[in-house]
Amino acid sequence: MAPFYPVYVGRSDGRIEISSKSRRKESNQPTDAQLDKTPDAKGVSDYYTKLDDGDTKEIDWRRKLGGMLVRELGGKEHKGKNYILAALPENYRLFEHLKYTVSETTGKLQKSSRNHAKGPNDRQDAYLYGHPLGRKKRYRSPADFFPHLLWLATDEKGDSGNCSCKVCSPEEFQIDDGASETSPSIVKSEVAVKKVEPIAKSAAVVKDPTGLKTRSVSQEFFRSTTNPSASPAPVPRIAPSISTAVTPTPLMPIRCFEQELDQKYGKLLFRPGELVWFNRGTAWGLSIITKRELLTDARHQIQRRYLLQPLSHPFGHPSMKIISQEDLLRPWLAWSAPGPTHQHLAAGGLIYDTVDWSAVLQGQYGQGDVEVDGSIFAAKAIDESYTLFDQIDNSTAAAGEAYWNGIYLGGEKIWLGEPIRLRIGSGSDIMILHDIVEKTRQAFANTSPSSTVYLMGDIYTFSTIMHNPNQPLPINPNLPQRLNQDLRYRNQHTMHTKMTSSYWKLMQPLARLGLGEIKGRWYESSLLLPILRGLGDFNKDLQRGEITDAGMWMNGRGDSSLVGNKIGQQKQNRRDAFGRAVPPDLRIGRGLDGPPEENVIPVETGSSSNPIALEEDGGPQLMHTGDGDIDQFMNLDPMDDGFAQQFANNGGHFFGDAMPQ
Repeated sequence: MAPFYPVYVGRSDGRIEISSKSRRKESNQPTDAQLDKTPDAKGVSDYYTKLDDGDTKEIDWRRKLGGMLVRELGGKEHKGKNYILAALPENYRLFEHLKYTVSETTGKLQKSSRNHAKGPNDRQDAYLYGHPLGRKKRYRSPADFFPHLLWLATDEKGDSGNCSCKVCSPEEFQIDDGASETSPSIVKSEVAVKKVEPIAKSAAVVKDPTGLKTRSVSQEFFRSTTNPSASPAPVPRIAPSISTAVTPTPLMPIRCFEQELDQKYGKLLFRPGELVWFNRGTAWGLSIITKRELLTDARHQIQRRYLLQPLSHPFGHPSMKIISQEDLLRPWLAWSAPGPTHQHLAAGGLIYDTVDWSAVLQGQYGQGDVEVDGSIFAAKAIDESYTLFDQIDNSTAAAGEAYWNGIYLGGEKIWLGEPIRLRIGSGSDIMILHDIVEKTRQAFANTSPSSTVYLMGDIYTFSTIMHNPNQPLPINPNLPQRLNQDLRYRNQHTMHTKMTSSYWKLMQPLARLGLGEIKGRWYESSLLLPILRGLGDFNKDLQRGEITDAGMWMNGRGDSSLVGNKIGQQKQNRRDAFGRAVPPDLRIGRGLDGPPEENVIPVETGSSSNPIALEEDGGPQLMHTGDGDIDQFMNLDPMDDGFAQQFANNGGHFFGDAMPQ
């Protein structure tokens, strides 16, 4: 397994004890009642337990936090390496919430009715305690804690007003009651926050045995939350003024039927040609969506069907699968693929096309599941690829320039006119994509022609203010329909529970970014979070008005492969990206833009001419399976050498008991 280099954060605000409102000392951890393991009269044990240093989950948290910290602050010299936080900040401790039932008759643990990877446990969630505000201000995930860790690592003054985590900054700012009641087309907030002096050195130090130098953190990393100033004196936070700002770019016209369908809210979450995880009850697999259908049944209810081709090694391909419930699918970036089940394949920087699959089948690489490993290597290869499609005639194009209507970026299909997630900015910033431009350089001397792809569009950040019923937020007509409808859904729940409203604030029109600065396509929190979080946990968050951005629960392109934040390898068409991991005659349906007969999903199953398995009949019906701690799968490598073995199911080509709850 590749080595992990330690990252040290030299400052902490953690507290083992805090003073309660009655000025009594209390432990900054779960209460004594919560730590009590004694089962109740029904045999249910519901308690918290401290995770020791070196526990699998504790290591997983530190790997994720170390990787996120280096990706945010590290330079090019740190690319392509694995990092781990040497230790959690001082006085911060992980506690695991466990809940299970012991049978009164057998004395054994009862299997939970919920189908997940935690065996018989009804709950198995980890929480980080230690924030100076006390035990109720715990962190639920590494992504939840990361903004606070970033503040610890970069703000030498230790001013919590500069921390953007949800505990230190539950609301970004408050609106002045005397603000203008005029509703402009765009809302702009001018917020004066506490100033931060330029930083001479960083509290975050990366130690690399290969001889990497310590990187200082510049004030650039405060660009989204602070205003530069020559004076170090702190300035109190004030109410923003509302005024017209920079002008957003009008949306591009829709060019085809499939593009129009994907721009509509709540229609189809996944797209032909995309790489997805799919559920087989107790196991998960990696597959390509080849076709999809949107139907209306006799009760006028929408029915969605997807035809999938599972990935595999080149000498055998599983039958195609039909999935009719979207909660049995996950975006590729929702989880990270584990390491291979054949441990000898993990060494040597092998990729799908360099693995000797015949030798693997003959057992020369030891024990493991060949189909599982084929799908893992294939998925990572697809993640590193990109393909441009649907070229646009543009009379303003310069010599050597070509404009495109869409791009397959890694595992996802992205159209012009829709939002994409960015690696830069606050972590939840988006770009509304207006141009995909390919610039080709002609060959000269002994070199071949080369091309560069860049994306242009308006960059927005998600901003929150105190809700004022007398001053409704305007609707930006230059945002996609999906974005506005999801925003309306989120505001309907936060304005009554937290008395806050949010809007997408335009930061920079027609910015230019490279492919390496893109995480992936944007998903509606209102549609994807019930799947990623589980409907029960999502509804609890909804009641509290805590609707996070769905992207916070997902990886970015390259996080699970060698491409990192580089461009990757261009493929001439989408089929080329799949290589030998799918049958040679596989075709991706063109949907509404192709002939109807091309997009029919067969009803018959199991015939020799059409080896398709109907998953909704063969597997259990799972409605919003709880997947609580999705962030367990943000690690880029196996937790330990035997970790991948738990992903091999007896069925052969699926991941068994692998997905987090």
